[in-house]
Amino acid sequence: MITIVTDGGPEDMGRVRRIDQKEIPERWVVAYYGRHQHFERTSATELVEGLRAPVFRFTYSTAIAE
Repeated sequence: MITIVTDGGPEDMGRVRRIDQKEIPERWVVAYYGRHQHFERTSATELVEGLRAPVFRFTYSTAIAE
């Protein structure tokens, strides 16, 4: 599990997320309330629970196809 911080996106999604990956990805997509929220990794980090977590900036949202 990796801890990341999101910048932007839906306000009620929360900023700190734990993702089930072994390496930090360049892009991260999460399904949230019927839409895919797309984020890209930045060079920034934030301190979370004593550890540096990478910051991912919101880029766009797409509808989930059925």
